[in-house]
Amino acid sequence: MLGVVTWAGGARAESIQETADPTSPRIAPSGAPGDAEEGNAEAEEDTFSHAMQAGLRVGVVGAYRVVMRYDASPLCRAPELEKPVKDQQKLCGFMGPPALDLALSFAPFAGLEPFLWARFGLGAEDATETEPLLLFGAGLRAYTMSDSRFKIFIEPAVAFTAEGGTGATYQFANATAYQPDYKGDLQFHLAAGPQYDFAKVFGVYLSAGTTVGVLRSINASMEFGGGVQLRLP
Repeated sequence: MLGVVTWAGGARAESIQETADPTSPRIAPSGAPGDAEEGNAEAEEDTFSHAMQAGLRVGVVGAYRVVMRYDASPLCRAPELEKPVKDQQKLCGFMGPPALDLALSFAPFAGLEPFLWARFGLGAEDATETEPLLLFGAGLRAYTMSDSRFKIFIEPAVAFTAEGGTGATYQFANATAYQPDYKGDLQFHLAAGPQYDFAKVFGVYLSAGTTVGVLRSINASMEFGGGVQLRLP
């Protein structure tokens, strides 16, 4: 009986020595620093915040336009020369030509992105005999769920247009020659839409909204479009 006990005690001591052997492989605890660093890297990859990133946005927009003329505003449909100028149509609706949208931005915070904005018409507006649109302005994009791939943005902006007319002059009944006034127009813009970021440096978006002008005439554009956005760093 003593021999059995002695053998068991020796086997147990040998087992403890093997466990304590520094050359034996060890398993790191689940809270090891390496695991924490790897988890932080994965968390950063899953965050699509644009804080402290500069951006370039390129898109195409189309619009249905509604124009309410002042007396000196450009006409909004083919003139009826047998009528005096004051009796020409005052309210018109028509499809406007498509335009190219460009914006340069910088986001000081995750959910706020100020931008400088330009819009260039891809054709003349025949209904009002206006040259291709030249619009320059500034605005702010505010994002919901700014850390996720999928975001919703709201975009207020203000701009000024600088395009002129085609130079047409009309001779209406009981009136002298009439030349429309193509003054620059102050524009107020509001749009919203979804954005999806494939990476922190690249995303796509859709937008819908309106732009309203008040100087050349009272005019509103119901807009729809989309584009891509590139960001650095």
